[in-house]
Amino acid sequence: MKIKIPLYRKVSKNPTPVMLVDPQIAVKNARVLIKLLKDVEVFYAVKSLIDAEIVKALKPVVHGFDVASLGEVRELIKLGVKPGKMLFSNPVKIPDHIKRAFDLGVRYFAYDSLEEISKLEKFAPGSNVYLRILVPDQDSKFPLSSKFGVDPVYAVAYASTAVEAGLNFRGITFHVGSQSQTIVAWQHALQLAGSTIEKVQKAGIKVDFLNIGGGFPEKYQNGDSIKIEEITEAINRSLSEYIPSDIRVVAEPGRYISADCAAMYTTVIGREHRPGGSTWLYLDIGAFQGLIEPLEVPSLRYPVVNLDRPMHEPKHFVLTGPTCDASDTLGHDYMLPADTSI
Repeated sequence: MKIKIPLYRKVSKNPTPVMLVDPQIAVKNARVLIKLLKDVEVFYAVKSLIDAEIVKALKPVVHGFDVASLGEVRELIKLGVKPGKMLFSNPVKIPDHIKRAFDLGVRYFAYDSLEEISKLEKFAPGSNVYLRILVPDQDSKFPLSSKFGVDPVYAVAYASTAVEAGLNFRGITFHVGSQSQTIVAWQHALQLAGSTIEKVQKAGIKVDFLNIGGGFPEKYQNGDSIKIEEITEAINRSLSEYIPSDIRVVAEPGRYISADCAAMYTTVIGREHRPGGSTWLYLDIGAFQGLIEPLEVPSLRYPVVNLDRPMHEPKHFVLTGPTCDASDTLGHDYMLPADTSI
């Protein structure tokens, strides 16, 4: 982890679990992405980590913030972020969240269904809207296409319906899936976005906005993610090839900015040997307290170290959480010092 170990000493005598953040790591990550992505505005997706210190540090660095709920809108406003700097990119929103966010000043909303158009017409009249289209995401660790995105073949109809509802149609958005593992996904998505924009424009509807979403990968312990330079080079090249130069382009990175700027400190509350020769370490935090991703992607492994013991006589452990559910387990093959215990 990049978190400096001396931070741990400040909480070593305090109850765990506890999370510490280093805002400057988030700032560094954001600046790297802004530098690599040519002519693309970066909006931090706060759902990845809505920490006050992180948000305050990123405010003067990023172009804005992506929100997915009313709670995020309210928290950002408390931290001094203007609603005009927010994109509400959750395609299917709670009606009351739309109304209250609009009343607070949020003006950009994503949608991907006719029902969402009706909600936006009623609760955010005249707002700026952008249509989420379906793109291939099979090479991502966390695919999203089964839940969100309309087939691009219907894009003109959905754009027209939004205009007829009095909404200000602005453009297109997509998401290649979180922790995307190939540049081909970006190339295909931008090519599809470009052809969709062309069709919508030919139907007489103005398009001046493209949101390329998130999906920028962070390196985890298994080290299987591709380099960010490869991805951004492919994005820049595809934008130049497929997207008109007069269209405003934004991105919504979350994981890439926040994944390595925080450390969770936990305590071993039990150690037991189980059938098959495995040794289980029971922690005071688990999958159900915010570390759920290993349940979704078993190959994903968090970087884990024992800060109190050197790595002598390394041993494989199963790391599990404090609940009575067997699924509350982080992984079955974590290497830690053999004497790791309570």
